Amino acid sequence: MILLCLAGEQPIPNLLPARFLQPAQTLIAHTGLDASRKSAQRLAGLIGNARLFSIGDGYQIPRILNALLREIDEPEEDVVVNLTGGTKPMALAAFELARQRHYPVVYYQTEGPRGRNQKSMLYRYRFDEQGQLCLEEGYPRELPALITLDDYLKAHLDGYEEKPPTKTSGEMLEDAVAQALKPHVDEIKQRVVPNGVKDQVEIDLLVRCGNHVGVFEIKTGGEGSGKKALDQLTTSAAREYLGTYAARFIVTQASLEDRYKPLASALRVTVIELKEYRPGKPLSQSDSHNLLTLVSNILPTH
Repeated sequence: MILLCLAGEQPIPNLLPARFLQPAQTLIAHTGLDASRKSAQRLAGLIGNARLFSIGDGYQIPRILNALLREIDEPEEDVVVNLTGGTKPMALAAFELARQRHYPVVYYQTEGPRGRNQKSMLYRYRFDEQGQLCLEEGYPRELPALITLDDYLKAHLDGYEEKPPTKTSGEMLEDAVAQALKPHVDEIKQRVVPNGVKDQVEIDLLVRCGNHVGVFEIKTGGEGSGKKALDQLTTSAAREYLGTYAARFIVTQASLEDRYKPLASALRVTVIELKEYRPGKPLSQSDSHNLLTLVSNILPTH
């Protein structure tokens, strides 16, 4: 089976179906833009047995369709088309390819319930003899956990490092948060620095619950810390670094200044205040409960 994927800014909706379907070969269509090509290359490195090709301009549907037809020149081939990625014109062209040749299509659901009920859902459709599109039996199907945090980071970044601990007051708070979350998440990474940014970006804490990821900016507090925390989080969790699907959290020892809370809400950032924390100590029962409750509202913890 050949899986056709459309490379865009967000690689996870292509990576998860590829990991689940396990095609013999994955074709990855990208535009002529450097960002699209690099995204396709990172995706190919995680999938294996992938072949990349350019469709040029990502907004001219007839040209995109012709490029797809040239690349898949045998109508009888066993091909599945993933419509989730790329530009909307790329998805329209890929759908037309599937319609003409009666290829099945898949779509990874990128929106839906959050928190404990959040699931990774894959839809698969086929064309019947009359050319009508039908949902295949057994779908939508919930995908199991198919990625690690290393996969997630490598899908979005050209590389990264994990800094060793230095036991500053800020890192002690990070460690306390990590220890409180550890029994309830699948994976944790701390002090992650993307390659090529000269220490301008550091991700304090990352967690993975199934196929879903949370990014944490952790501050001990102080005057002006609210604005700084928001700035750092919106930089480290920007679509250029970690994509649009990562949940974002600010954890602070002191109360976040009220003037920044509406901005945090508008940016879909969850603010968690740990008012009982004492440096060098584990989180109190109350703080741990508050932390887990708010994280569980967004991510499928266990």
